[in-house]
Order: sequence, then C-alpha cells, then structure tokens
Amino acid sequence: MNRLKTSRFCQLLALLMLTMTGCNKDDSAYKKQCEDAEYAVYVAYLDKDYERILVLSDSFKTAGLFSEGKACYWQGYACDRMMQKRMAELYWKTGLATVENSTEDEDVRVYAGIANRLTVMNCMWGDYEDALKVAVPAVERLKKMGRDTTPEYNNMLIYMACCQNRYGLSEEQTDKLLEKAYHSHLDIIMKHTNATSYLDAIVGVINICYNFLEIQDYEHALFWIDRFGDLLVEYQQQEDARSDYADKQQARYYIYRASALEGLGRKEEASEAYNSFLQTEFSQTGEGKMLGGEYLCIAGLWQEAADNYSYVDAVMIQYDMDYTLEHIQRLLLKKYDVNMRAGRMDTVEAVSMVIAEHLDSAITKSRRVDALEQEALHQKELEMAADRELMLYHRQLNRLIGMAIFIVALMIYIFVRHRVQRRLKKTHDELRVAHDELKGAYDQLEETTTVKERMESELRIARNIQMSMVPSVFPDMEGLDMYASMTPAKEVGGDLYNYLHNNDKIYFCIGDVSGKGVPASLFMAETTRLFRTLASQGMTPAEIANHMNAELAENNEQGMFVTMFICRYDLKQRRIEYCNAGHNPPVIGNAKGQFAFLDVKETNAPIGLWPDLEYVGEEMELPSGSMMLFYTDGLNEAENRRQEQYGEERIIQLMTSHASQSMRDMVETLKADTDLFRDGAEPNDDLTLFAFRCN
Repeated sequence: MNRLKTSRFCQLLALLMLTMTGCNKDDSAYKKQCEDAEYAVYVAYLDKDYERILVLSDSFKTAGLFSEGKACYWQGYACDRMMQKRMAELYWKTGLATVENSTEDEDVRVYAGIANRLTVMNCMWGDYEDALKVAVPAVERLKKMGRDTTPEYNNMLIYMACCQNRYGLSEEQTDKLLEKAYHSHLDIIMKHTNATSYLDAIVGVINICYNFLEIQDYEHALFWIDRFGDLLVEYQQQEDARSDYADKQQARYYIYRASALEGLGRKEEASEAYNSFLQTEFSQTGEGKMLGGEYLCIAGLWQEAADNYSYVDAVMIQYDMDYTLEHIQRLLLKKYDVNMRAGRMDTVEAVSMVIAEHLDSAITKSRRVDALEQEALHQKELEMAADRELMLYHRQLNRLIGMAIFIVALMIYIFVRHRVQRRLKKTHDELRVAHDELKGAYDQLEETTTVKERMESELRIARNIQMSMVPSVFPDMEGLDMYASMTPAKEVGGDLYNYLHNNDKIYFCIGDVSGKGVPASLFMAETTRLFRTLASQGMTPAEIANHMNAELAENNEQGMFVTMFICRYDLKQRRIEYCNAGHNPPVIGNAKGQFAFLDVKETNAPIGLWPDLEYVGEEMELPSGSMMLFYTDGLNEAENRRQEQYGEERIIQLMTSHASQSMRDMVETLKADTDLFRDGAEPNDDLTLFAFRCN
C-alpha cells in the first residue's frame, strides 16, 4: 500500500512538472523541472529509500524528465542496494545499450556511471569474468572520447587490475593498470585540491589494499598500504575534511598494515601497528572491534579475536541485519570458527544454536527472494520486450496510415478534378458563390482562432509577469532561514507574498485577493507595489496596512479586497511586529518541534473595503529556533475527489513530523502532501506558503 501511494504521488509530481512547462527541451523552465527531478531522486538516495528511487525514476522517465539511460542507472542502483543482483544487471545492461553509441555529455556520464556500477557489482559477487567484459570495452571507449580523467574511469582500471590479479594473469600488466589509476587520481587532486578528490583516491587505494590482502600477496599489499597512509595524511590537512571519516580510515590503515606485516612474519611491527589501531576512536565501536579481529585471526591470537567477535550480535542489531545466508556465512560462521579455535565451547554451542535456529528460514527466504526476483526479472523482460514490440508496431502503423492517407487523398484529388473539369462551365457561378461564402467563413474562423491564441498568449505572459513579481531568491543571512512558494490555480491568480530587507529589519507579507483570474492578478500587482514602497519607508506593519487600505479603497468600483498578514522582524532584538488584516492566523513552532496556531488578538478587516479603517498591530519576542508558517486558504481548504478538505489538523501533524527540515524542504513537503491529498482533483484555489525560522 505504501509503495502504491508513493507511486501515485511520484507520478503526480512528474506529471505536474511536465505540464507546468511543456516539453520544449530547450526551454529553461523545462530544464529547471529536470533539475528538480534530479534533486527528488537525490533526496531519496540520501534517505536510502530505494523503493522511492525505483518509482521516481520510472515516473520521471514516463514524464520525459529522465532519459531512459538515466532512469536505468538509478533503477539498477536501487535494485543493487536491495540485493537484487539480476534485476540490477538487467536495468544496467539495458541502460548501457541505450547510451553506448551516444556522444552527448549527459549520456556519456550515464554510460561511465553504469559501467562502473556494473563492474563493482560483479566483482563484489565474485563474477570477475563478467566484470572484465563490462570494464574493458568501457575503459577503451572512454579513453577514445577523452574521458579518461574521471573517478569512474580510474575505478574501473582498479577493478580490471584486481580481476586480472584474481585470475593470476600478468603481474606486470596488473601493476601497470594500478599505477595508471593511482597517478590519474593524483592528477585530479592537483587540479581540484579538496576533500572530495582525496576521498575518491582513498577509496580506490583501499580497494587495491583489500584485494592484495585477500589473495595474501602481503608485499604488494604493504606497498599500497603505505600510499594509503600518505593520502590519508594529506586528506586530514584539507579544510573540508571530516574528522570521523579520517579516524575510521586511520583505523583501517593500521589494521591493514598490521595484517600485512604479520603475513610477512614481521610480528613486532605488526603488534605496534595494532596498538596504534587501538588508539583510534573507531576501534572502540562494534564495527571497529570486528575490523581488529581480522588482524587477530591472522596473528593467531584467538582469545583476543573471540573477544572482538563477541560484538557481532550488537553490530547486527545496530545495522538492523536479518539472519540471511550472507550474514550467517560472513558473521556467525566467522564467530563460530574463532571461538572454536579459542576453545570457548559454550560460545561455540550458543552460536551453533543460533545458526541452526535461523539457517532453515534463511535458506527458505533466500529461495523465496530468488524466486521472486526471477519472476520480477522475467516480468520486466516481458515488459521491455512488449515496449519494443509496441514501439515497432506504432512505427509500422504510422507508416501504413501515412501511405493510406496519401493514396486516399490522391484518389479523392483525381476524382474531384475529373468531376470539376466536366462541370466547370455549368457550375461556374455556383462555385464562385460557394467560394465567396467559404472565404468568409474561413476568414471568420481565422479571426476567432487568432483572438483565442492571442488571449492564451496574453494569459501566459500575464502569468510570467505575475510570477516575476514575487521573489524566488531569499536572503542568505546568519540566524535566518526563509522560503516561500506560490502556485496559481489558474493561469494567473490573486495570491501574493513578498519581502524587503531594510537595514537591520526584514519586512515580509502574504496575501489573498478576492476573486480569481486577471482582475485579481492586477489587484495583487498593485498591492505588492504598495507593500514594497511603504516598507522601504520604515513604517510599522499597522501603518503599512493603513496606507495600503486608504490607497486601494479609493475608486474601488469592483469592490475587491485582499486579506494580508504583514510582519516586521528585528534581526538584532529577535522581536516581530505584525498586523493581521483578515488573514488566516499563522502556525508558530518552537525549537522543540511543538506547533500551534498563533493566537492573534487583533484580526482587523481585509484591506480595500472601507477607506477610513484604523488597523491595529501586535508584537512579541521570538526565542531562538522559533518558526512560523504563513499560508493562504489554498492549503487548509484544498479538496480531494470526495470534496473533503485538507484541514488545519493535518498541517500541524505534518509540520510536527518534519520539524527539523529547512524552510525550503518544509514548504516543498507541504506542497507535495497537498497534491497527494487531492488525489488528482483540480486545485480549487491558489496555494501560497511562506515559512520563516530565526536561529
């Protein structure tokens, strides 16, 4: 059910992005929607929500915001992280076939990314031959295109060398590939000296070290471990280096070094490296204990190793690991073996019981998962084949239809021409009259069509002008987080928001003009102009409301008005003054994530109705971490297909569950939840949101 809801929301999101801007790929608005689609997938990637990545990628591909290659890249990534190797392989191979002949920059980046991911996955599953089949042609192609200076290229060189090394192929060729990748990483660091460049190089060298330790080639391992240490020292000197990452990799460096030295029989040096490992913070974690256990096993220190592997259960709980065959083999059997060698038979018996208890269900689950993956794989292959057949069918059908239309048109032309020639003299006058009537009708139709197109064009221009009047860039100031968004229900609307930075004070407002369409948008434009003019003069919110009301109420023959909430925030004193002119009270929250509607004492009347009104303002202090949400009734009165309203309670619940978000994310979350609530129903009003937090 959750995946169905996510799918529906993602499809609505993709459709909304596409329909708002059209399909012109050269249009800047379309490119912006593509960037937003990228961001949505990136957020799911950071949240490790792989189901959402699958749904989003498919929806954005259908909407034309993702190419097939890019969609396949993310779908393969999601399946790989969910341990669905066959499905990931199908997506990635499909993606490679889509972009392998393209020279477009984005397609080449997608090609390099997929080839790299596919190579790594095959190596992790021990399919070294398949990894080479992907990496070798990919490396050659990227080299010919001058794309041999990227982290993906270097990574594939490293895995190619490791695969060849596993097969016992030319040691000279292996060393040559590894040196080339290493020096390419150094070149990237020289051009872009930052923590990210060092991270790419460190990950590559770690893979090399791990490979040589796995095959017990300790001399080569020690050589690369020294390089690992040099890169780590340089990484720690970067301004944007992470101390926790540096500590973890320092621990890994010492354990790798201790293991290699122990393998070479240099026991005292190995023991010294292990003692250095114990000085790191990471060594005291459960994961660090198990890393240290690798050296202790090589050194034959079974009692100490058994102590370290006692943390297996805690690590499994920490990372929410199930008792899968992989975890039983990699963790529990290792714990069993270490305790057996240490002579701790009680622990051996306990581990044996755990393995016996979970092994049958793990095998059953593995078979079930494998069967489900096989079924899903078969279904996806059928879907892809059906899509290809449907595309081919449509192409052939279009050709046949085109030919049929041409033949029918030709026959009609011959028939009509023959009849016209026979009756030309007899019906000359009738044809002239018919021609004149037809011309008049055509002229009328053309005039009507032109007027309609002009009106639509003018509405589009009006919408662009209106949207340009509300700010899309917000101040980047210490202690202040502010963001707003406006979505008209029609081509143009009557909602508004704006802000003005005046010395050490921030003025901002939100409003809702009565009515819809062009009249409301014109009233909105005049209101916005007046707000900025009056705020620049340093008036209080109540004074601004008084002057705006006097101006707008004069000669207001159509009886239009605007509800507004006007604020002035003092950045130094953390004090906010406000005047509510008949608008919805805002939501206010504190640093603990507790939210409620602001108790506004003075509601006042909307602006523009009567010229002699006197507006009353209020003020209060805002403690650090306070947050306010201002909105129009397009939020709380949004309706779904059953004409149920979104409501105020849902606003509070959603903000409470997302209290830690930035103001931009909070606004986007509310908009997305409103779309999800509507469930396809047309918006019944403009939706405007303005979020504000002081830190």
